[in-house]
Amino acid sequence: MKKIAVATLALFSTLAFAQDRVAKFDRDEDGKVDIVELRKSCDVSHNLFEKADKNGDGALSNSEMRTAKAYLFTKCDEKVA
Repeated sequence: MKKIAVATLALFSTLAFAQDRVAKFDRDEDGKVDIVELRKSCDVSHNLFEKADKNGDGALSNSEMRTAKAYLFTKCDEKVA
């Protein structure tokens, strides 16, 4: 039971992290973050952004931001990140 509680807590904290990231970077409030929005606070190359944009739609969803958090947000303005 304890393992389930820990796993559930880890899942919710990861989801909250991604939603928090979208809220911080999503300037037009469309629920996704495009490279222009992200570059206002982060030094992100086009190639790195494309790597994070798994479905190739030109914007990062909560899921894509959650997956990319380890490498995408290392060069962000500390006030935002």
